[in-house]
Amino acid sequence: MTKKKTTRLTKKKAKQGLDGCTFEIKFKSDNLKDMQKQELINESGRNYASIEIKNGKIILAIILPKFIRENNVQPFTLMDSIYLELIKNDVEDNLKHILGTTKLDNICKSIEVNITQKVSGNATVSDVLNLLSNALLSKEQDNLKFVGPSKKYRLKEEIHTLIHRRNHYYCLKAYDKSEQMRKSGIKVSDGLLRIEIIMIERTLVKLFGNKISFQDVLTKDSLVELLREYKRIFVDEIIEDKVKKYLNSCKLMLLESLCFSDSAVEVIAKNRELIPDKEVLRKAIKRFQRMKRIADHSGRDSELYTQKYDLPEDVILTLKEFRDSCG
Repeated sequence: MTKKKTTRLTKKKAKQGLDGCTFEIKFKSDNLKDMQKQELINESGRNYASIEIKNGKIILAIILPKFIRENNVQPFTLMDSIYLELIKNDVEDNLKHILGTTKLDNICKSIEVNITQKVSGNATVSDVLNLLSNALLSKEQDNLKFVGPSKKYRLKEEIHTLIHRRNHYYCLKAYDKSEQMRKSGIKVSDGLLRIEIIMIERTLVKLFGNKISFQDVLTKDSLVELLREYKRIFVDEIIEDKVKKYLNSCKLMLLESLCFSDSAVEVIAKNRELIPDKEVLRKAIKRFQRMKRIADHSGRDSELYTQKYDLPEDVILTLKEFRDSCG
C-alpha cells in the first residue's frame, strides 16, 4: 500500500491561523422557536461569538482571535493555542445560560484559516488579486478586474473579494483587509492582504473523521492539522497547479508576440493583460533575446518598460512570501 504523502509544516515559521468557525448544534425539541442572534461576551468584555436559532437549527459562530484581541486583523495562531480550553469553557458556560444545558451534540460546518500580511515591495493588493483572478479563472467564474490606486494616479478604489471554490471541500477568498478594517472604523496600515481558505464538508471529514464537534476541533493537535491543510491547498492546488501554469502561459504568449512584432512597445500596449508582474516580461524578453542571439538586456529593458507604462511589480514576490509564511 502506498503511504499517504503528508505536507511538511514548520510550526515556528507558520503564520497562518484560524478565524471564524461555525457549528450546528442538535437540540432534541419539536418546538424549537427561532431566536435572534445573541452575542457571547467573555470576562474581558470581548464579543467573540454568537448563537442563533433559525429554521429549527442552532448555529454557533466563533471568531477565535476576538477572544484574546480587539479585532481579527491577525488570526488565531499556534502561539494562541493556550487559550483553547478557556474558549471552550466560556462557550459551554454561555450555552448553558442561553439554552439551559451543555449536553448538546454539535458538528463543525466550516473553519476559516488565513494568512494576513502586507503585500511586498511595490505590489498593490489589486495587482495580486488580478493575478489570482486570472490564474483561477474557470468556465463557471467570470473574470474580475480589481482596480486600485496606481503609482502615478490615485484612483478611487473598487473593493472586490476574489472567490474561488472547490465544491464540498473549500472556498478561497482573497481581499484587501486594510480597506475592510477601515470601513469598520479601525486604523491599520495600508496594503494588508488576506488570503483565507474556508474548509467545509469533505475537507473536515478528511481531517477529523466523525470527531468534528467544537470540543474535538478546538485543540492544539487539530489546529496543527488545519494549518497543514491550508499549506497543502495554497501551495499545491493554488500556487503549483494554477498560478505557475498561468504565469508560464503569459510568458509564452508574450514571447510569441515579440517574435511576430518589430516593436516591444507595441507588444506591451496590446498585451498588458499578459503582464501580471514585471518578472514575466523580463523572462519573455530574455528568452526572445537569446533566440535572436543578441545581448541580454532583459533586466534593463523590463525595468524601463515597467516605469514607463506603470506595470505591476513584486506581485510574484508577494505570493512567494505568502508561501513562505505557510511554514
